[in-house]
Parts: sequence; C-alpha cells; structure tokens
Amino acid sequence: PPSGKDKVLLANLPHLVLDGAVLAAQAVGARDAIVAVDRTTYDVVAYAMSERRHAHVDGNVTLRAVRVPERFVSGEETALVQFLNGGPALPTFTPPRPFERGVGGAPTLVQNVETLAHLAQIARFGPGWFRGIGAGDEPGSALATLSGAVRQPGVFEFALGTPLRDLVAQAGGATAELGAVLAGGYFGTWLPAGKALAAPLS
Repeated sequence: PPSGKDKVLLANLPHLVLDGAVLAAQAVGARDAIVAVDRTTYDVVAYAMSERRHAHVDGNVTLRAVRVPERFVSGEETALVQFLNGGPALPTFTPPRPFERGVGGAPTLVQNVETLAHLAQIARFGPGWFRGIGAGDEPGSALATLSGAVRQPGVFEFALGTPLRDLVAQAGGATAELGAVLAGGYFGTWLPAGKALAAPLS
C-alpha cells in the first residue's frame, strides 16, 4: 500500500487493476478477489468496484476492497494474509506459504498492482503488443518512483532495458551532482551513481 507507483495506478486507473484481479481470479478458479489498499486510495477503488457491480462485468468473481495499516511491510504477502485472517499486518516466515494455505485456510494467490495492470493490458491488446516495447529478453514496461535530487519527482513509466540516466532525464534531470542511487526501494541497495546511471533498468 505505501508504494507510490501502486497508488498512482489505483487512483488513476482502478478499473485496469480490477480487470487484472478478475482475470487472475478466473485463471485460478477463485470466487473472491480482495484488493488491499490504504486510506488514500480506498474510496476510489471502492467506487470503481460499485460501478462494476452495477455493470455486471466481473462474472462470478466478487471484488472486495480492504484497508490495511499504512506501513511498508503491510504489502508483503504473508502480512496481508495474516491481516485478512484477523491478525497483525506483519510478515510471517514460517510455513505454510499463502499459496498452500492462506486467507480462510484456502490457497491464496497474492499479486501486486502493477502485475495485475499488465495482465489486463495483455488480455486486452495481446502479447505481441506487450512485447513491442522493452528488451527482447525482458519485454514490456514498468513504473518507477523517482525522488530525491530530481527536478520533477514522481512516478514514471519506462520501457524495460532503458538506462537509468534516461529515466532521470524524464524527471527533468538531476538538481545536484549524484553520488549514489538507491535502487529497488526499501529493500534495495545503494549503487555508485556513474555505474547506476548507465545501467539498463530491469
């Protein structure tokens, strides 16, 4: 829930994410799809779900939005399952894993918002369209949150394989000389700026 890119997708394209959630549920034979959100996107997602109910577009899949605590670990799959089962939204590192026994004791598939949006786009436009951008061995696009010493911090879409320097340019360029770059968010690592800026994003 605290991910900037996920908030942007949920706030601006909730139906794209919900289309992906329904497709994922249908693919595994699930009747329920739960979308975990924070307080800032809950109303948008809940409203989009009500629009879908009136339009009867989700077949036999029931969509439900659930507000989760606003901390980074709340989005980890075992933390989500534990919270949905009435416990604290904290990761558990003991078996069983959610795909074995998750929400309500049933096997549970946990996916992130961006993956669900990609799934909906591939279903709508086809795999050839998706493979039309990005690198040959890693097709498609991704979203990245840029912050710190850039002119226009925010969420940006890029084709996989794009050098980080091009993404920084998309954010208006650096506002100071960069010494290092934190890649991968909270669980990422610091990289020397020179090597990081030349590296293709994957």
